[in-house]
Amino acid sequence: MITGDDRDRRGGQTDGMTVPGPASAPLRRLPPRPQSAAEARRFVREVLDGAASDVVDTAQLLVSELVTNAVVHAHTEVEVRAWAVDGRVHVHVSDQEPHRVLVPHEGGTAYASTGRGLGMVEQLASDHGVLVGEDRKTVWFELWPTTPDPPTSGWTIPAASSATTTVKLVDSPGALQKAARQHREALLRETLLAASVDDLPQASLEDLLTAHDTNHVISAALAAASEERAHGDLYTERLQIPVDAREAVLTLGRVLDAAQEAARQGRLLTRPALPQIQAATRWLLGQITDQLAGQDPTAWTAVPREPSTTPPELAPWDPSRLQTSSTPTIAADDGNRIIAANTAAAHLLGWHPEHLVGQRITAIIPEHLRERHIAGFTSLLLTGESHILGRPVAMPALHRDGRLIEISLCIQTQEATDGRSVFVARLTEQEKTHSSASGSGSARRTET
Repeated sequence: MITGDDRDRRGGQTDGMTVPGPASAPLRRLPPRPQSAAEARRFVREVLDGAASDVVDTAQLLVSELVTNAVVHAHTEVEVRAWAVDGRVHVHVSDQEPHRVLVPHEGGTAYASTGRGLGMVEQLASDHGVLVGEDRKTVWFELWPTTPDPPTSGWTIPAASSATTTVKLVDSPGALQKAARQHREALLRETLLAASVDDLPQASLEDLLTAHDTNHVISAALAAASEERAHGDLYTERLQIPVDAREAVLTLGRVLDAAQEAARQGRLLTRPALPQIQAATRWLLGQITDQLAGQDPTAWTAVPREPSTTPPELAPWDPSRLQTSSTPTIAADDGNRIIAANTAAAHLLGWHPEHLVGQRITAIIPEHLRERHIAGFTSLLLTGESHILGRPVAMPALHRDGRLIEISLCIQTQEATDGRSVFVARLTEQEKTHSSASGSGSARRTET
């Protein structure tokens, strides 16, 4: 039980709230399993019966996120307390892992499969904080009938409790590493939940727990890292990593490889990592293990990579840059829909740029190649493997008036600042050939 001597960590501030609530507050103890999130929602609704319905709905949403965090990260029994006083709702979620620090995710978006819980509390709660005692940690929030502006985020990351050493990441790609972190967390979270129903993908439970804990340590180190901008979206970051973490990081790498393969086989809901995301994770983990073994840092920009893992620009996706390019360029999302096209591309294909945006990418693909494109694009998303990314391919494009235009196409991916992957295609018109009338020759050369 947390006592009055426990600390309320909110940006170093103490607001007088040092206990998790009255002794008579309803309490529910839940096992560390996925079903506990649903049980917590039902418990909160029962306890808060009579409170404003919108407040109860928000409390259910937030308690579900916090219980899920406790199940996934702490692996201990979870306690949920809830009560209401004068229309104000109070909810506390406790676990028995006080040294498992919080890792808020700045800029978390709906494109992230995990890491949104603390951000949702910040946005929706009237007040919030975390209490850390000797044997447990409690994350709490309050909801008031009339909600003022949310308080400034104060989730505090306590100093590491074990000996650490500095790992230097040179030219670390900001947007790409953010996307890689989101994918790692989603992949590990699903494999951990799969383990609870005896469907563990090619890894022992011990290794999976080690991997999950190690990834949490790395995420916390990244969140607390000092950084210097090198140029563009590249940064030099200095991480504090436990000196004895090398074997655990190697285990994390093996588990991620096994989970990636399970995702490719369709055994997980999480998609496998696209090539550049997998390359970024391997570089990060490799830098940590190499430097813990005494080796010097190797910059991300100095590592030889396949064309599919080399972005066209060392910068996050920015549609404004596309508009200033004289090279015909089109960008699409993972739903196969065009999200940007510059004037040069629109002119080449007989469209106005604003009319091209929003179209399915099949609008510019000849009919006899559409099924093949859809199959290849789907395969890329489902397997993370492609024969076309980063390599120029000759194929016909469909002009708006129905003509076929011979082009050379080079597709790369870039990461948006919100974690999305964007497919960027640069088009070069080729000299007309006899095959352009039927497209059959190009169809044979095209492989997605």
